[in-house]
Amino acid sequence: MNSIRKRSSFWPLALRVSWACSIFLAANSASAAELNCAEKFPATSKTIKLGMSTALSGPNQYLGLSMSQGVQARIDEANCTDVWRRQGIRFELIVLDDNYDPAVAARNTQTLIDEHQVVAIVGNVGTPTAEKSWRIANEKRVVFYGAYTGANLLRLSPPAPFVFNYRPSYDQEMEAVVADIVARGIPIKSIGLFLQNDSFGNAGLASLRKALQNICGECQEDIFQMRYERNSLKTGAAVQEFIAAEIKPRAVILAGSLEPSAEFIRFAQRLSPATRFYCLSFISPTALQSKLSEGDFQLSSSQVVPELSAASDTSAAGPQANEVFREGYLETQLLLEAVAAIDGTVTGESLRASLARLELQLPGNPGDQQMMNNVWLAQLYNHEQAGVAASVK
Repeated sequence: MNSIRKRSSFWPLALRVSWACSIFLAANSASAAELNCAEKFPATSKTIKLGMSTALSGPNQYLGLSMSQGVQARIDEANCTDVWRRQGIRFELIVLDDNYDPAVAARNTQTLIDEHQVVAIVGNVGTPTAEKSWRIANEKRVVFYGAYTGANLLRLSPPAPFVFNYRPSYDQEMEAVVADIVARGIPIKSIGLFLQNDSFGNAGLASLRKALQNICGECQEDIFQMRYERNSLKTGAAVQEFIAAEIKPRAVILAGSLEPSAEFIRFAQRLSPATRFYCLSFISPTALQSKLSEGDFQLSSSQVVPELSAASDTSAAGPQANEVFREGYLETQLLLEAVAAIDGTVTGESLRASLARLELQLPGNPGDQQMMNNVWLAQLYNHEQAGVAASVK
């Protein structure tokens, strides 16, 4: 594709977004000398350990690598900052590979807490892995923070004490997607859902049903579903479902991983050129753009992290151009703000209390332990085409 064209957006929570962007821009202005700080810490330095279990291998490794690089980049900057060095404090990120496997993620989480004694598990990638990991952290009284998922299993009411989300929920993303579909005059009965056959896909299905319930009541019970298996490219059954449909869906929402989603889009678009495709933010537009370099797709992606302009991004060709990297970077900045506000020893309990106080100071729903709420759509094109304005809180 030649471009990712954004819709013009109204920002109901502009304060939070501009605050996050200003932090990112300020941090990226650091000199090379600061980023490559070689000054040794004194022998009495206190190390604050953060743990991450994520996909460093397998079909979703681009997510895990981007998230871990974003978190590490902000930690490296912190470790070269005078305010932390004067206190003799340094941060360490310990990353273990789970290959997007829930059982491995659970074991890694246990190891990070018991053996490495981390004060927080950060940047978990994926709903199925989070489903197994968050309870372990919560029971051990260790913060589970900034998971790369919008699933409601991390958004209980009242919230689990040690679980804090950075990104908006899939409910909020799906509201934006459905609003766009309705605005285009596409009938609700013409919506299809391509989904991963696990808790991630089911979270997308539940969010779609919730969004439709507010529009047409019982219509949400009859959603056309096309499933594939996690960590596979076995999309044949889903494609056959699409082929067998008497009336092809005019809009397909994808709650899946990058490779199978891209493969499904390529097949389905050939069969039904008029179909529009909508991806949840689990797939970054940058990554999907590289997979769909040929063809003429009508494709949108819900987004939760602001894109920096090429003019303001100091490394537009580097990892900062990746939405997942930026999310890891920005959520770590917030975590560091919470650590800085702690008077005394940094523990899972003191970090939990500090994050709770910080969340109350941010725009949104006080006490929900979610830091961000903005959702908008990015239009992805492989040819020059105008976009239409839309934004949903």
